[in-house]
Amino acid sequence: MTKPFAVISDIVLVVLVIVGAIWLFASGFYGGGAITNRPLLPLSVDGSRILLILTAVGIVVGLLFAGLRRERTRVEHGEVVRYSLYDRVVHWAIAIGFILAFASAVWILRWFGLEITNDIRPTLYLIHYVGAGLIVTAAAMFATSSRVRGQDALFPRWRDVGPAIARLFGYLGVYGESGAFGMRMPKSWQPGAQATLADLGIKPDPSEGKFLAVEKVFSFTPLAILVVIVVATGLIKSAHYFFEMPSDLIYWTSWVHDVTAQLTIAFVGLHLAAILLVPRNWPGIRSMIFGRMSFRAVEDEFPGWADELRQREPRATPTDGVPAHGTVGD
Repeated sequence: MTKPFAVISDIVLVVLVIVGAIWLFASGFYGGGAITNRPLLPLSVDGSRILLILTAVGIVVGLLFAGLRRERTRVEHGEVVRYSLYDRVVHWAIAIGFILAFASAVWILRWFGLEITNDIRPTLYLIHYVGAGLIVTAAAMFATSSRVRGQDALFPRWRDVGPAIARLFGYLGVYGESGAFGMRMPKSWQPGAQATLADLGIKPDPSEGKFLAVEKVFSFTPLAILVVIVVATGLIKSAHYFFEMPSDLIYWTSWVHDVTAQLTIAFVGLHLAAILLVPRNWPGIRSMIFGRMSFRAVEDEFPGWADELRQREPRATPTDGVPAHGTVGD
């Protein structure tokens, strides 16, 4: 349901961002805060200004999308849409943005023995700002549309922690299904391991919804926090082109920005490893590219969501050869 306060607050934010961007474009910059890479100063200043415009663009697009009428998820030809085009655009924009921003930063900072010349430095800075622009725009789109529509399905609850940890143990084959690299714990060991974990409150949820507990706890939430920190520190770093700021603040902001970027890449690596190395997660790859996944895969991995679809469209959901309710270890 659309929240009027969220809509009004986001419209006010758009106005403030646009006014701020116009002011920055019309004004000069605080030269005392920019003492390095003087030939690249115009690029850095303009890039920082454009990021403000892109923030406003992301908010506007998010508001427009939130205002569109949403169609109910339908099962057609044995398939169901898990990610809309909007969801995929946001996801891949952030992903590509981080690739561009991190790769260019690694080169600019001369990690791993990389060399940099004055000829290539402007190109690397431009690539870095393009990546930052993708991240800022997509993040603003997602945050705005989620706030306005009141969507919180990806935000974890305390009850998700146990099933999320259990899913990680499932990647080791503890619950009978093939885990990473197809590994599976010997059957004679499984009952004891499962009982021990259950005593600790760690056990699978037999009614996982559209978004798995492990996605909410160990994927979306930490990455969302890291993205917020990267964007916030990046904007502070950009602000020193326009305002006098303490040198210590810029130093520590840069340090946090760099460390957070590294942590983000680490989490993305773990995220990709879980998807690529665990066969049961492979249908998720197709759904993030094409949006759709088979109803059979929904039955196997998202039984709670499958039940919702079955109740909503009993005639459209296939039943032949498909269990009514999936369980871990079947």
